[in-house]
Amino acid sequence: MESRRLQRLEAVQAMLLQIGQLSNTCSDIHAFIGGVHHALGRIMYAANFYVALSDRSDGSVRFVYFVDELDPTPDPEERITLASPEQSPTAWVIMHAQNLVMRRADQQGRGAHWGRGSTAEHWIGSPLLDHQHQALGAMVIQSYDSAHTFSDEDEALFALIANHVSNALQGLQSVDRLERAVRERTASLEHESAERGRALAALQQAQSELVRQEKLASLGRLVAGVAHEINTPLGICVTATSHLVQELKLTREDLAAGALTEDGLQSFFEIIDQSLKIMTTNTQRAAALVRSFKQVAVDQSSDAIRTFALKPYLEEVLLSLQPKLKGRAVTVGLTCDAALRMDSFPGALSQIVTNLVMNTLVHGFAPEQAGSIVITVRADDDEVLFDYSDDGAGMDQATLAQLFDPFFTTRRGQGGSGLGAHIVYNLVTGPLGGSVKVDSAPGQGLQYQLRFPRSRRPLK
Repeated sequence: MESRRLQRLEAVQAMLLQIGQLSNTCSDIHAFIGGVHHALGRIMYAANFYVALSDRSDGSVRFVYFVDELDPTPDPEERITLASPEQSPTAWVIMHAQNLVMRRADQQGRGAHWGRGSTAEHWIGSPLLDHQHQALGAMVIQSYDSAHTFSDEDEALFALIANHVSNALQGLQSVDRLERAVRERTASLEHESAERGRALAALQQAQSELVRQEKLASLGRLVAGVAHEINTPLGICVTATSHLVQELKLTREDLAAGALTEDGLQSFFEIIDQSLKIMTTNTQRAAALVRSFKQVAVDQSSDAIRTFALKPYLEEVLLSLQPKLKGRAVTVGLTCDAALRMDSFPGALSQIVTNLVMNTLVHGFAPEQAGSIVITVRADDDEVLFDYSDDGAGMDQATLAQLFDPFFTTRRGQGGSGLGAHIVYNLVTGPLGGSVKVDSAPGQGLQYQLRFPRSRRPLK
């Protein structure tokens, strides 16, 4: 019995880590939810499972993923207006942003009009919440067979998994919204090409706004990635704590009944030891992540000049990108003098490194392709030479000539907004006061040579 519980705890830990990897490797929401469903089936009964996402503008939902033994699969693109919360359990979960657990008797007690589909023997719904605790939708698991019902532990685990799925969905949805905004704005400006003067002004305004959105989206993806990385060890601690509380209860019952043996007491001590090791390891991991991500997140939302050691700062930025590198066979190497310091804009530098790495992952390598990124930084009198290179796909000279043009991308609709390299150029030549050179050829990767002053503080 104890062996099975520990095996399940390990399986839950593996699933939470897999959710983080899926959020970084899946290109669309349906593929991501499908991966979550497959992993969920390894720790509990999951023959009937669906995810409904809500549109707050009109109250409709889309069943973006739906697997059921009895009911037909809705069109994932069809927007469905749900009944009121008094008539639909899915609507109740979304409107109240709370978990809901029902058995057959509970549903029948609410009347004949409760719910759209077949009546389940056991139904669990958990809200998918954003960072403001507003419902993005609902995640539901159910059983039509009394032989397959869910324990209290299953209900708690399902709510924990829904929390991890919520964080991942926000990152996927923000990318989708940005790509749609770029496509819609570009199409609109093309239709207005006859009015050149007004179209040019509108293009410049849209360009400025979309650059700002891209920078905010980058920060949002960083926060979502941090949430995944921190939620995983905290979720493992919650699971381990729940297991320890249950074991303590059983041991107390055995002691009260006079049935506690020496072997039973020794087994309880071993469970305490293993659970505390799990909780200690994961709380230390969460604390280290918070320390590493804190300064990077502050810098990306600030335009302030400050003095900082360059090597440890770059290491913090690269650590913040680990959620995007997970599941990819791409290594990142950094060479930098530990004594090198700058008096400049760290937020601009972190945005540059983030955009360069993300451009490499999107354009340089296929999802399963192995590769490497090398960053070399050195001082040259009062300047910093920053070399970035990868051994990815590279590009021809015609494509290279348009690299820094706004909205230019070879991956429209596949993760490329056309603003990443444009923002890099603007940040290097603007806040950092430097210059950019780039070289590439098909099959020979991409090499950036950045040069900027060590200090940008005005002379007194």
